[in-house]
Formats: sequence, C-alpha cells, structure tokens
Amino acid sequence: MSQVSEDVMHGQGYDCFNAGPMESWTRFRLSPPDTPIPARGKYFLRKYLNSDGLEMSVNALPAGREMPFVHRHKENDEIYFVIQGQGQFQAGEDVFDVSEGFFIRLSPEVPRVWRNHSEEPLYYLVIQYRADSSVTGTIQDGERLENYPIAWKEGPEDDAPHGS
Repeated sequence: MSQVSEDVMHGQGYDCFNAGPMESWTRFRLSPPDTPIPARGKYFLRKYLNSDGLEMSVNALPAGREMPFVHRHKENDEIYFVIQGQGQFQAGEDVFDVSEGFFIRLSPEVPRVWRNHSEEPLYYLVIQYRADSSVTGTIQDGERLENYPIAWKEGPEDDAPHGS
C-alpha cells in the first residue's frame, strides 16, 4: 500500500479516497479548466480512484442554494444519488422533489439542474459513464472465496449473510 496523502491511498488492485464527513464537503473547490465556472462543494474522484471507466463526484449544496447553470452531456449518462437532505431536481421540463435515498439516471441530452430550497444542506453522489457502454455480469460476476483469510477475524468463519 502506498499513501499518497492523508486522503488518498493506492494498493495492489485498489485505490481509496477519504472525502471525510459530509459536513466538510463544502471545503472542496474546483476552478476552470476543471469546471466551466468556479464551483464549491463538488469534488471529482476519478483521478484519485484511477477509474478510467467512470467519473464520480461527491457534492454538497448548501441550504437555499442552487446550481448556477443548467447543463447536459455530449456522451455520458449520469446517475445521481441523494445521500442526505432534500431539494428539487429539474430533468428537461420536469421538476420533482428529491430526498435521502432518491436515485436519478439521465441520458446525455437531458438538461439538468439542482436546487436546495430547504433549510439543511443537500448531499449527493454523481456517477458519470459513457452512455453507449454496458455492464455485463452484475451479480453473476461475483465469486465467493471460501478459504481467503479475513484480516480482522480470529475465530471460525461467520456464515451470516452480508453484502458484497
């Protein structure tokens, strides 16, 4: 494992980025040429996670604020996931309320914009990938490793169901 900084680690076959507590996400700042205009509360992760197949960002939209522009993409779908808070999202001409646990997938050509008309911050994750790509395998791609040691376990294997 190599520690690039306090927030970034790389190991054999993995990369990690620690964005910290959501409340601190407003510290992230982007400037041109990374974004068309300066942006606060948005942090792109692809360069830290060595993820050439997709872009991901963590976002914090303060209470009473909105994105300063409508945008769309040339080639990429986007998936938005609301982690905490509530607000409104416009997809094309449709406007709908969003809150914790809400997912949105958009084709490249759909105009989009956020607003947080609540009194609490809105935290969301964005995943962006080429629209003409496909994922194959899904759950069938996973492989259980029966005898691989789990570093923090000292006793018999726990057979309780868990996610992967």
